[in-house]
Amino acid sequence: MIRVAYLCEFPSVNGGENSLLSFLASTPEEIEPIVLCPQAGPFAERLRQLGIASEGLHLVDSNGQRRDPELVNAELLAILKSLSPQIVHANSLSMSRVLGRIANKLSIPCFGHLRDILNVSKKVISDLSQLSKCIAVSDATRQCYVEQGLDEQRILRIYNGITSKQPENALASNREGLRARLGLGSSSPLIGGIGQIGLRKGWDVLLDAVEHWLATDPTVDPHVVIAGVRHSNKQESIEYEQVLLQRGKHGPLSGRVHLVGYWTPIDQFLQEIDVLTHPAYQEPLGRVLLEAAALGTPVIATDVGGTPEIFGESGAVLVPKADSRAMAEGLSRVLKEPEFSRCLTKEAASRVQTLFGTERHREAVLDLYRSILN
Repeated sequence: MIRVAYLCEFPSVNGGENSLLSFLASTPEEIEPIVLCPQAGPFAERLRQLGIASEGLHLVDSNGQRRDPELVNAELLAILKSLSPQIVHANSLSMSRVLGRIANKLSIPCFGHLRDILNVSKKVISDLSQLSKCIAVSDATRQCYVEQGLDEQRILRIYNGITSKQPENALASNREGLRARLGLGSSSPLIGGIGQIGLRKGWDVLLDAVEHWLATDPTVDPHVVIAGVRHSNKQESIEYEQVLLQRGKHGPLSGRVHLVGYWTPIDQFLQEIDVLTHPAYQEPLGRVLLEAAALGTPVIATDVGGTPEIFGESGAVLVPKADSRAMAEGLSRVLKEPEFSRCLTKEAASRVQTLFGTERHREAVLDLYRSILN
Protein backbone atom coordinates (compact mmCIF):
# COMPACT_ATOMS: atom_id res chain seq x y z
CA MET A 1 0.00 0.00 0.00
CA ILE A 2 1.06 3.58 -0.66
CA ARG A 3 0.90 5.88 2.34
CA VAL A 4 -0.41 9.24 1.11
CA ALA A 5 -1.01 12.44 3.05
CA TYR A 6 -3.83 14.52 1.54
CA LEU A 7 -4.02 18.24 2.29
CA CYS A 8 -7.50 19.81 2.41
CA GLU A 9 -8.25 23.40 3.40
CA PHE A 10 -12.02 23.47 3.84
CA PRO A 11 -14.25 22.03 6.59
CA SER A 12 -17.14 21.76 4.11
CA VAL A 13 -17.91 19.02 1.60
CA ASN A 14 -18.06 20.31 -1.96
CA GLY A 15 -16.92 19.01 -5.33
CA GLY A 16 -13.23 18.68 -4.52
CA GLU A 17 -13.86 16.91 -1.23
CA ASN A 18 -16.41 14.57 -2.79
CA SER A 19 -14.01 13.72 -5.58
CA LEU A 20 -11.29 12.84 -3.09
CA LEU A 21 -13.68 10.74 -1.01
CA SER A 22 -14.82 8.90 -4.14
CA PHE A 23 -11.22 8.13 -5.07
CA LEU A 24 -10.34 6.89 -1.58
CA ALA A 25 -13.43 4.68 -1.55
CA SER A 26 -12.16 3.04 -4.75
CA THR A 27 -8.64 2.35 -3.44
CA PRO A 28 -8.91 0.57 -0.06
CA GLU A 29 -6.28 -2.01 -1.07
CA GLU A 30 -3.86 0.43 -2.69
CA ILE A 31 -3.85 3.60 -0.59
CA GLU A 32 -3.26 4.15 3.11
CA PRO A 33 -4.59 7.70 3.46
CA ILE A 34 -4.10 10.30 6.13
CA VAL A 35 -6.04 13.50 5.55
CA LEU A 36 -4.83 16.81 6.99
CA CYS A 37 -7.80 19.14 7.31
CA PRO A 38 -9.88 21.26 9.74
CA GLN A 39 -11.20 18.92 12.42
CA ALA A 40 -14.61 20.53 12.89
CA GLY A 41 -17.18 20.41 10.11
CA PRO A 42 -18.94 18.09 7.65
CA PHE A 43 -15.74 16.95 5.91
CA ALA A 44 -14.03 15.77 9.08
CA GLU A 45 -17.26 14.04 10.11
CA ARG A 46 -17.44 12.22 6.77
CA LEU A 47 -13.85 11.05 7.22
CA ARG A 48 -14.68 9.70 10.67
CA GLN A 49 -17.75 7.90 9.34
CA LEU A 50 -15.63 6.29 6.61
CA GLY A 51 -12.85 5.31 9.02
CA ILE A 52 -10.25 7.49 7.26
CA ALA A 53 -7.51 8.82 9.52
CA SER A 54 -7.11 12.57 9.77
CA GLU A 55 -4.94 15.20 11.47
CA GLY A 56 -5.74 18.82 12.22
CA LEU A 57 -4.56 21.48 9.78
CA HIS A 58 -5.90 25.03 9.77
CA LEU A 59 -5.13 27.83 7.34
CA VAL A 60 -7.40 30.29 9.16
CA ASP A 61 -7.74 31.19 12.83
CA SER A 62 -10.87 31.10 14.98
CA ASN A 63 -11.87 34.52 13.63
CA GLY A 64 -11.70 33.35 10.04
CA GLN A 65 -8.49 35.27 9.34
CA ARG A 66 -5.64 33.72 7.37
CA ARG A 67 -2.84 32.54 9.61
CA ASP A 68 0.73 33.67 9.05
CA PRO A 69 2.11 31.64 6.10
CA GLU A 70 5.43 30.99 7.84
CA LEU A 71 3.62 29.48 10.83
CA VAL A 72 1.49 27.32 8.55
CA ASN A 73 4.57 26.19 6.63
CA ALA A 74 6.42 25.21 9.81
CA GLU A 75 3.39 23.44 11.27
CA LEU A 76 2.70 21.49 8.08
CA LEU A 77 6.34 20.49 7.69
CA ALA A 78 6.44 19.17 11.25
CA ILE A 79 3.21 17.19 10.81
CA LEU A 80 4.37 15.62 7.55
CA LYS A 81 7.73 14.62 8.98
CA SER A 82 5.99 12.97 11.92
CA LEU A 83 3.60 11.04 9.66
CA SER A 84 6.26 9.82 7.19
CA PRO A 85 4.04 9.52 4.09
CA GLN A 86 5.44 8.29 0.79
CA ILE A 87 3.53 10.95 -1.14
CA VAL A 88 1.87 14.27 -0.28
CA HIS A 89 -1.14 15.27 -2.38
CA ALA A 90 -2.71 18.74 -2.01
CA ASN A 91 -6.40 18.68 -2.91
CA SER A 92 -6.87 22.30 -4.05
CA LEU A 93 -5.05 25.23 -5.59
CA SER A 94 -4.55 26.94 -2.22
CA MET A 95 -3.16 23.80 -0.59
CA SER A 96 -0.96 23.19 -3.65
CA ARG A 97 0.56 26.62 -3.11
CA VAL A 98 1.21 25.85 0.55
CA LEU A 99 2.76 22.52 -0.33
CA GLY A 100 4.89 24.12 -3.04
CA ARG A 101 6.41 26.46 -0.45
CA ILE A 102 7.82 23.54 1.56
CA ALA A 103 8.30 20.91 -1.16
CA ASN A 104 12.06 21.42 -1.34
CA LYS A 105 12.30 20.53 2.35
CA LEU A 106 10.60 17.17 1.80
CA SER A 107 12.35 14.23 0.24
CA ILE A 108 9.15 12.69 -1.15
CA PRO A 109 6.95 13.33 -4.22
CA CYS A 110 4.48 16.22 -3.88
CA PHE A 111 1.36 16.60 -6.03
CA GLY A 112 -1.10 19.45 -6.39
CA HIS A 113 -4.68 19.06 -7.59
CA LEU A 114 -5.91 22.11 -9.51
CA ARG A 115 -9.70 22.35 -9.43
CA ASP A 116 -10.04 26.08 -10.19
CA ILE A 117 -9.67 28.21 -13.29
CA LEU A 118 -8.23 31.49 -12.05
CA ASN A 119 -5.87 34.23 -13.07
CA VAL A 120 -2.92 33.90 -10.70
CA SER A 121 0.29 35.73 -9.94
CA LYS A 122 3.80 34.73 -10.96
CA LYS A 123 4.40 33.78 -7.32
CA VAL A 124 1.59 31.23 -7.51
CA ILE A 125 3.10 29.71 -10.66
CA SER A 126 6.47 29.64 -8.90
CA ASP A 127 4.97 27.78 -5.93
CA LEU A 128 3.23 25.26 -8.19
CA SER A 129 6.46 24.73 -10.11
CA GLN A 130 8.11 23.29 -6.98
CA LEU A 131 5.74 20.30 -7.02
CA SER A 132 6.56 16.98 -8.65
CA LYS A 133 3.37 17.16 -10.73
CA CYS A 134 0.13 19.12 -10.87
CA ILE A 135 -3.14 17.42 -11.76
CA ALA A 136 -5.73 19.47 -13.65
CA VAL A 137 -9.34 18.29 -13.62
CA SER A 138 -9.93 19.28 -17.26
CA ASP A 139 -8.07 20.29 -20.40
CA ALA A 140 -9.43 23.81 -19.91
CA THR A 141 -7.96 23.93 -16.40
CA ARG A 142 -4.61 22.62 -17.61
CA GLN A 143 -4.47 25.18 -20.40
CA CYS A 144 -5.28 27.99 -17.97
CA TYR A 145 -2.09 27.38 -15.97
CA VAL A 146 0.13 26.54 -18.94
CA GLU A 147 -0.81 29.88 -20.51
CA GLN A 148 0.21 31.61 -17.28
CA GLY A 149 3.66 30.07 -17.26
CA LEU A 150 3.46 26.63 -15.66
CA ASP A 151 5.66 24.14 -17.53
CA GLU A 152 3.38 21.96 -19.62
CA GLN A 153 5.46 18.92 -18.65
CA ARG A 154 4.65 19.53 -14.99
CA ILE A 155 0.86 19.42 -15.34
CA LEU A 156 -1.37 16.66 -16.67
CA ARG A 157 -5.10 16.27 -16.98
CA ILE A 158 -6.93 13.55 -15.06
CA TYR A 159 -10.71 13.72 -15.20
CA ASN A 160 -12.67 13.18 -11.99
CA GLY A 161 -14.41 9.83 -11.76
CA ILE A 162 -18.06 9.08 -11.13
CA THR A 163 -19.97 5.84 -10.75
CA SER A 164 -22.59 5.14 -13.39
CA LYS A 165 -26.02 4.98 -11.76
CA GLN A 166 -29.50 3.81 -12.58
CA PRO A 167 -32.14 6.21 -11.25
CA GLU A 168 -34.19 3.41 -9.72
CA ASN A 169 -31.14 2.30 -7.72
CA ALA A 170 -30.17 5.75 -6.45
CA LEU A 171 -30.87 6.75 -2.88
CA ALA A 172 -34.03 8.79 -3.42
CA SER A 173 -37.54 9.11 -2.19
CA ASN A 174 -40.39 9.32 -4.67
CA ARG A 175 -40.70 12.33 -6.91
CA GLU A 176 -43.19 14.07 -4.64
CA GLY A 177 -40.76 14.47 -1.73
CA LEU A 178 -39.27 17.84 -2.68
CA ARG A 179 -42.57 19.11 -4.06
CA ALA A 180 -44.35 18.22 -0.85
CA ARG A 181 -41.74 20.06 1.20
CA LEU A 182 -42.21 23.16 -0.95
CA GLY A 183 -45.97 22.80 -1.21
CA LEU A 184 -45.96 22.48 -5.00
CA GLY A 185 -48.20 20.54 -7.32
CA SER A 186 -47.01 17.91 -9.77
CA SER A 187 -47.54 20.18 -12.79
CA SER A 188 -44.99 22.82 -11.75
CA PRO A 189 -41.59 22.36 -13.45
CA LEU A 190 -38.79 22.24 -10.89
CA ILE A 191 -35.69 24.04 -12.14
CA GLY A 192 -32.81 22.96 -9.93
CA GLY A 193 -29.42 24.41 -9.16
CA ILE A 194 -26.66 23.07 -6.91
CA GLY A 195 -23.70 25.06 -5.65
CA GLN A 196 -22.47 27.77 -3.35
CA ILE A 197 -24.43 30.98 -3.08
CA GLY A 198 -21.95 33.40 -4.61
CA LEU A 199 -21.58 35.83 -7.48
CA ARG A 200 -19.54 33.61 -9.78
CA LYS A 201 -22.21 30.90 -9.73
CA GLY A 202 -24.55 33.13 -11.74
CA TRP A 203 -27.80 32.44 -9.88
CA ASP A 204 -29.03 35.93 -10.72
CA VAL A 205 -28.76 35.05 -14.42
CA LEU A 206 -30.88 31.97 -13.83
CA LEU A 207 -33.57 34.07 -12.15
CA ASP A 208 -33.43 36.51 -15.07
CA ALA A 209 -33.93 33.57 -17.44
CA VAL A 210 -36.98 32.32 -15.55
CA GLU A 211 -38.43 35.83 -15.51
CA HIS A 212 -37.97 36.05 -19.26
CA TRP A 213 -39.60 32.65 -19.79
CA LEU A 214 -42.57 33.70 -17.71
CA ALA A 215 -42.89 36.93 -19.67
CA THR A 216 -42.91 35.12 -23.01
CA ASP A 217 -45.11 32.20 -21.90
CA PRO A 218 -47.54 33.10 -19.09
CA THR A 219 -48.97 29.55 -19.13
CA VAL A 220 -45.91 28.03 -17.43
CA ASP A 221 -45.59 27.64 -13.67
CA PRO A 222 -41.84 27.17 -12.97
CA HIS A 223 -40.17 27.08 -9.58
CA VAL A 224 -36.44 27.48 -8.94
CA VAL A 225 -34.86 25.35 -6.21
CA ILE A 226 -31.23 26.06 -5.31
CA ALA A 227 -29.37 23.66 -3.00
CA GLY A 228 -26.32 25.33 -1.53
CA VAL A 229 -25.07 27.70 1.12
CA ARG A 230 -23.05 30.90 1.21
CA HIS A 231 -19.53 30.28 2.53
CA SER A 232 -18.10 33.75 2.00
CA ASN A 233 -18.64 36.45 4.61
CA LYS A 234 -17.67 39.24 2.23
CA GLN A 235 -20.25 42.01 2.14
CA GLU A 236 -20.81 41.58 -1.57
CA SER A 237 -21.63 37.89 -1.05
CA ILE A 238 -24.02 38.65 1.81
CA GLU A 239 -25.78 41.28 -0.31
CA TYR A 240 -25.92 38.92 -3.28
CA GLU A 241 -27.71 36.28 -1.22
CA GLN A 242 -30.16 38.86 0.07
CA VAL A 243 -30.98 39.98 -3.47
CA LEU A 244 -31.79 36.39 -4.45
CA LEU A 245 -34.04 36.00 -1.41
CA GLN A 246 -35.82 39.28 -2.11
CA ARG A 247 -36.48 38.32 -5.72
CA GLY A 248 -38.24 35.25 -4.39
CA LYS A 249 -40.48 37.44 -2.23
CA HIS A 250 -41.32 40.30 -4.58
CA GLY A 251 -41.89 40.88 -8.26
CA PRO A 252 -42.40 38.34 -11.08
CA LEU A 253 -40.68 35.54 -9.15
CA SER A 254 -42.60 35.98 -5.90
CA GLY A 255 -43.09 32.55 -4.37
CA ARG A 256 -41.06 30.87 -7.11
CA VAL A 257 -37.52 30.93 -5.68
CA HIS A 258 -36.56 28.41 -2.99
CA LEU A 259 -33.11 28.36 -1.37
CA VAL A 260 -33.10 25.06 0.50
CA GLY A 261 -29.53 25.13 1.84
CA TYR A 262 -27.16 22.18 1.95
CA TRP A 263 -28.92 19.09 0.59
CA THR A 264 -28.06 15.46 1.06
CA PRO A 265 -28.21 13.00 -0.60
CA ILE A 266 -27.59 14.89 -3.82
CA ASP A 267 -28.93 11.96 -5.87
CA GLN A 268 -32.35 12.52 -4.37
CA PHE A 269 -32.37 16.20 -5.30
CA LEU A 270 -31.25 15.46 -8.86
CA GLN A 271 -34.00 12.90 -9.36
CA GLU A 272 -36.74 15.17 -8.06
CA ILE A 273 -35.99 18.18 -10.25
CA ASP A 274 -36.95 18.38 -13.93
CA VAL A 275 -33.76 20.06 -15.13
CA LEU A 276 -30.43 21.03 -13.58
CA THR A 277 -29.25 24.53 -14.44
CA HIS A 278 -25.64 25.58 -14.00
CA PRO A 279 -25.22 29.27 -14.90
CA ALA A 280 -21.67 29.63 -13.55
CA TYR A 281 -19.31 32.21 -15.01
CA GLN A 282 -16.48 29.68 -14.85
CA GLU A 283 -16.39 25.95 -14.15
CA PRO A 284 -13.25 23.79 -14.26
CA LEU A 285 -15.21 20.50 -14.16
CA GLY A 286 -18.43 20.57 -12.17
CA ARG A 287 -18.91 17.38 -10.19
CA VAL A 288 -22.62 18.08 -9.89
CA LEU A 289 -22.78 18.04 -13.71
CA LEU A 290 -21.23 14.57 -13.73
CA GLU A 291 -23.73 13.46 -11.08
CA ALA A 292 -26.65 14.78 -13.14
CA ALA A 293 -25.40 13.10 -16.30
CA ALA A 294 -24.95 9.78 -14.48
CA LEU A 295 -28.53 9.94 -13.16
CA GLY A 296 -30.18 11.02 -16.39
CA THR A 297 -31.14 14.54 -15.30
CA PRO A 298 -31.14 16.97 -18.25
CA VAL A 299 -28.71 19.86 -17.95
CA ILE A 300 -28.61 23.48 -19.11
CA ALA A 301 -25.22 25.03 -18.39
CA THR A 302 -22.92 27.81 -19.45
CA ASP A 303 -20.41 26.94 -22.16
CA VAL A 304 -17.35 27.64 -20.00
CA GLY A 305 -14.26 25.87 -18.71
CA GLY A 306 -14.43 22.10 -18.68
CA THR A 307 -18.21 21.84 -19.10
CA PRO A 308 -18.04 21.18 -22.88
CA GLU A 309 -15.59 18.36 -22.14
CA ILE A 310 -18.31 16.64 -20.13
CA PHE A 311 -21.19 17.01 -22.57
CA GLY A 312 -19.64 17.38 -26.01
CA GLU A 313 -21.92 18.89 -28.63
CA SER A 314 -25.16 17.10 -27.78
CA GLY A 315 -25.20 16.00 -24.13
CA ALA A 316 -26.62 19.22 -22.68
CA VAL A 317 -27.91 22.63 -23.66
CA LEU A 318 -24.84 24.87 -23.43
CA VAL A 319 -25.36 28.63 -23.49
CA PRO A 320 -23.02 31.65 -23.32
CA LYS A 321 -22.31 32.92 -19.82
CA ALA A 322 -24.54 35.74 -18.57
CA ASP A 323 -27.01 35.11 -21.43
CA SER A 324 -30.35 34.83 -19.66
CA ARG A 325 -32.37 34.81 -22.90
CA ALA A 326 -30.45 31.82 -24.25
CA MET A 327 -30.96 30.05 -20.94
CA ALA A 328 -34.70 30.84 -21.06
CA GLU A 329 -34.90 29.32 -24.55
CA GLY A 330 -33.08 26.24 -23.27
CA LEU A 331 -35.50 25.90 -20.35
CA SER A 332 -38.48 26.10 -22.66
CA ARG A 333 -37.13 23.46 -25.01
CA VAL A 334 -35.92 20.98 -22.39
CA LEU A 335 -39.12 21.20 -20.36
CA LYS A 336 -41.53 21.17 -23.30
CA GLU A 337 -39.85 18.69 -25.67
CA PRO A 338 -39.49 15.30 -23.92
CA GLU A 339 -37.80 13.59 -26.86
CA PHE A 340 -35.16 16.32 -27.08
CA SER A 341 -34.54 15.97 -23.35
CA ARG A 342 -34.19 12.19 -23.65
CA CYS A 343 -31.60 12.57 -26.41
CA LEU A 344 -29.58 14.92 -24.22
CA THR A 345 -29.54 12.61 -21.22
CA LYS A 346 -28.73 9.53 -23.29
CA GLU A 347 -25.68 11.20 -24.82
CA ALA A 348 -24.57 12.64 -21.47
CA ALA A 349 -24.80 9.25 -19.74
CA SER A 350 -22.78 7.63 -22.51
CA ARG A 351 -20.02 10.23 -22.28
CA VAL A 352 -19.81 9.96 -18.50
CA GLN A 353 -19.49 6.20 -18.67
CA THR A 354 -16.78 6.42 -21.34
CA LEU A 355 -14.69 9.34 -20.11
CA PHE A 356 -15.41 9.84 -16.41
CA GLY A 357 -15.72 6.39 -14.87
CA THR A 358 -14.42 5.82 -11.36
CA GLU A 359 -12.13 3.03 -12.52
CA ARG A 360 -10.56 5.21 -15.20
CA HIS A 361 -9.86 7.97 -12.67
CA ARG A 362 -8.57 5.48 -10.10
CA GLU A 363 -6.06 3.90 -12.46
CA ALA A 364 -4.82 7.25 -13.78
CA VAL A 365 -4.02 8.53 -10.28
CA LEU A 366 -2.48 5.26 -9.15
CA ASP A 367 -0.36 5.10 -12.32
CA LEU A 368 0.91 8.60 -11.56
CA TYR A 369 1.78 7.66 -7.99
CA ARG A 370 3.56 4.49 -9.04
CA SER A 371 5.49 6.13 -11.87
CA ILE A 372 6.90 8.78 -9.53
CA LEU A 373 7.74 6.30 -6.77
CA ASN A 374 9.45 3.96 -9.23
